Amino acid sequence: MALPTESHTPAVEDDGGVPLSSLAPGRSATVLGVDSSTPEGRRLLELGFLPETTIRVVRRAPLGDPIAFYLRGAQICLRRSEAALIRVLAADAGPEA
Repeated sequence: MALPTESHTPAVEDDGGVPLSSLAPGRSATVLGVDSSTPEGRRLLELGFLPETTIRVVRRAPLGDPIAFYLRGAQICLRRSEAALIRVLAADAGPEA
């Protein structure tokens, strides 16, 4: 008899969002949420990466890390691993996408 398995996929992944680290420079998005289960995630919330905040990817370093973002009137650079903690909905994505 097989034991029931639990799903370890967080519910936040069903929101149609993507990790902020996956957006290309020049793209804009709206923050859907931050994985605040780590100290880094809580710090991102303190820095202003709050739900419904508009954010734009400014540029990436030549090797892809760090990444510069523009939000709330400031430019903030994050490591790719930190940006991966933030789920966003790309500005050109919508229900039909």
